Amino acid sequence: MKVIIVGAGKVGFSIAATLSGKGMDVTVLDTRSDRLSQVQEYLDVRVLEGNGASMSVLEQAGIADSDLLVAVTELDELNMMTCFVAKSYGVKNAIARVRKPEYGELAASARQEQLGIDLIVNPELLAAQECGKLVLHPEAHEVEYYADGRVVMLGLKLDEGCSILNRPLKEIKFPKPCVIAGIIRGDEMIVPNGSTAVQPKDEVFLLAATKDMMDLEIFLGVRKKPINDIAIFGGQLLGRYLAKFFEERRRRINVKLFEEDPAACMVLNEELKRTMIINGSGRDMNLMLDENIPEMDAVLAVNDEDETNVMISIIAKHIGAKKVIAQIRRSDYVNMIENFGIDKAVSPRSLMVATILRYINRGSVLNLKLLQNDMAQMNEVEITPECKHAGKALKHLHFPDHTIVGLIVRGDDIIIPHGDDVFMPGDRVFTFAAEAQAQSVVEYLSGVGDD
Repeated sequence: MKVIIVGAGKVGFSIAATLSGKGMDVTVLDTRSDRLSQVQEYLDVRVLEGNGASMSVLEQAGIADSDLLVAVTELDELNMMTCFVAKSYGVKNAIARVRKPEYGELAASARQEQLGIDLIVNPELLAAQECGKLVLHPEAHEVEYYADGRVVMLGLKLDEGCSILNRPLKEIKFPKPCVIAGIIRGDEMIVPNGSTAVQPKDEVFLLAATKDMMDLEIFLGVRKKPINDIAIFGGQLLGRYLAKFFEERRRRINVKLFEEDPAACMVLNEELKRTMIINGSGRDMNLMLDENIPEMDAVLAVNDEDETNVMISIIAKHIGAKKVIAQIRRSDYVNMIENFGIDKAVSPRSLMVATILRYINRGSVLNLKLLQNDMAQMNEVEITPECKHAGKALKHLHFPDHTIVGLIVRGDDIIIPHGDDVFMPGDRVFTFAAEAQAQSVVEYLSGVGDD
């Protein structure tokens, strides 16, 4: 696949690194030579200096025979214009990063196609949705729904008193059908088998029917009380999207939003209806104590600066906050940040990359989730009638190493697969794989023709 990425900032760099790492032919455009030099130093991609909305620059990049254009400059309008120009040359697919709330209606309308945009991606909105799921599931470090909400995957850290620790998985009798699809142990990603034992401090990825998950959480001793009170630090884009997310919940959640800029506070106060706006800094421990931050069910540090979010999170944890989530734009810092005791770091950049990968693999791939700073990937893949593996038992298939088939959804049935189970056309298959094998798994399940 031939891909042109317009914008060599942190987002563009991350997308280029991911797509080139999957064997795609990538060209990166930017007007800044210093950014392009950094891309060229670290990545095996072609770079070209110039304005991505310029017809001559796009022609030089080879737009006419490209499969995908991704426009991720800092300017929404430039990204949309770039897609419009690229489409006039016949590029097959065009993706634009569009962040401003005032363009939100565009993503839900047919007019984006008239502008030549196949997919609009808003990384801050994706991050708000991700943070929202984590707050609504306080026991989990990862949350993702599949099969139209009938299947859920939770990333859980088990307490040392949990009854399943240090026992082979094949000996454990769970109260409901489920699969431990993966285990993160330090910096290692483990795809378990029946002989694998979960150890203290492991993070497990539990896959089950949504209706059964509460019983499984109770069994594992991780079920927590619902969230009632939260604090958001940072009134920029992500903070605004987050506050609106909680205001739209049917069950009322009390939200305090802290913002240092008095002018921004006035705008937020007009825009938000049920959120308490407080002019103040999360780096002020006395303010945190005065506003009962230790009693909050969750604290979210979502300023635009990573360093500020880390400092707020550390202070909040120090004074006793129960669950702390931080926005970290540098996705390569996510694991390190969580080692500081912060419960979860969310990277808008990683979420955007996952959305683009899901779009590239659309058709057979219904959903895709990058896990634990991209160490692993969860896929929901539909078995098509043309798939060469349809009608074959799993024990006769040869999946890439470090891969597990977690569940099969067939109509209304959710199946925990065994060696004799057979893939049928229309099945939704859930695979968990190490990141290095993830694309191979998608290609294997999407394969047609002879073995």
